[in-house]
Amino acid sequence: MLQVLPWPALLLNDHGRVECVNGPIERCGVNAHAAPTLIDCLPEYARALQLGPPWKAQEALVTREGGGQQIHERLWLRPMPTGAVLIAVDETRLQNLEAEHAQTVRLASLGFLLAGVCHEISNPLAAVYSMVQLLTGQGTQDPHILRKGLESISANVHRILEISRKLSGFARADLDRKRPCAVDRAIEEAIGLVRHDRSYGSVAIEHEKDPEALVWCNVNEMQQVFFNVLANSVQAMEGHGRIVITTRRTEAQRVEVGIQDDGPGIRPEHLGRVFEPFFSTKLTGQGTGLGLAICNELVREHGGTMRAESTFGKGARFYIELPLWSRK
Repeated sequence: MLQVLPWPALLLNDHGRVECVNGPIERCGVNAHAAPTLIDCLPEYARALQLGPPWKAQEALVTREGGGQQIHERLWLRPMPTGAVLIAVDETRLQNLEAEHAQTVRLASLGFLLAGVCHEISNPLAAVYSMVQLLTGQGTQDPHILRKGLESISANVHRILEISRKLSGFARADLDRKRPCAVDRAIEEAIGLVRHDRSYGSVAIEHEKDPEALVWCNVNEMQQVFFNVLANSVQAMEGHGRIVITTRRTEAQRVEVGIQDDGPGIRPEHLGRVFEPFFSTKLTGQGTGLGLAICNELVREHGGTMRAESTFGKGARFYIELPLWSRK
């Protein structure tokens, strides 16, 4: 049966030793006559699976080096009357296609931002141009006017650079591939980063964790999502207040992360616009209005949803839902 399979496959006995292999896996250097254990001949496979009797049906994703490149494989382990059969399917091409598709979707989403980008950049550029005209048109330079003019130019150029940086970061595909990850890990990393924010002050952060809340995600992008939401809450509370983060699994096989602060909240007329590109309630120059818009797109790319709730004057609540990942 193993020999007719087109994928690498092998048979393990009750003691975890390799009893039989087919041609494709022999080409990986596995020799059944030596009766090795799986950890001896394919340690990447062994680390990804729970080995040993009683055998359980399992699936796992493995990334290993082969032929000078990374190979991405999906493993299937199924119990047999004596031992278990292990099949490995090469998904490298599929992974590459998914990465290319994600990049295409991201660039398409970026296209919808272009009209707003042109408007947002044209305003500071017009201000810079007017100030340059004013300064160069004066015969005698007043040091006070010159200083004010340079400060205005610097602030507007900084805004343009900030918009460019955020859009470039969103347009560029992250090389870190998606993999199973505990949501709480990304949250804890985001908490560590936000504590270094100059506006953090004496904010208290409480986190109710769920160690079994696993999702299939890009860890860096999830960290970016949680960091942006937490940073907004910290800034809204001006360094004083409390943030409660709750991670939980739902009956619908989803992972929900709730982030609630006791800041001023969001005005009812603004609540429906918080995920719009370039919409911001911050003072001019203090934000680009792109943070939550990009976070919303990142969550959507992971098959999730993001929403905001608020009681004005009593804080804001953000909810991020993602599909629950299961080993089976």
